[in-house]
Amino acid sequence: MLATSVYLIVFRILHIVAGVAWAGSVFLFVVFVQPSAASIGPAAGPFMQELLGRRRLINKILWLGAFTIVGGLFLYWHNWQAVGSLGDWVGTRFGLGLTIGSVAAIVAFVIGLLGTKPGVDRLMALLPQAAAAGGAPPPELVQQIQQMQARLRVLARTNLAFVTVAVLRMATARYW
Repeated sequence: MLATSVYLIVFRILHIVAGVAWAGSVFLFVVFVQPSAASIGPAAGPFMQELLGRRRLINKILWLGAFTIVGGLFLYWHNWQAVGSLGDWVGTRFGLGLTIGSVAAIVAFVIGLLGTKPGVDRLMALLPQAAAAGGAPPPELVQQIQQMQARLRVLARTNLAFVTVAVLRMATARYW
């Protein structure tokens, strides 16, 4: 006989596997892909258009975040119910640790959904305009693209910070 319910195992696996993929994707993109593309310059454009536009990386990362959060919220609710009330649950060190991690994960997801995704969509709409210009694109368009890239870099780094807080709080919640 299992020491816990099968549905708890399923939600834990969903939460952990999706969370590892989500955090790993954000880490890889922020620490390696973005800086490499910036170093290469305009030659990285086709790669980034393929990755962000055609393959829709941001959507995939958001789906990983959504699965992570849904699985985590179910586990959170289950633990909260076992303690009694939300106040009692958050009053425990373990509950507080998971609450901080949960809030950080949700903030990261919202940044991705409401900041990064629309920004990438806008950038993907600007790039064909620059290519259609034939020679050098108009300076205003170049400035818009550079501003969007800078904004997306800040959003990605902020997102990585919140995902890191979530991972660290979740991983160590039992030990505080």
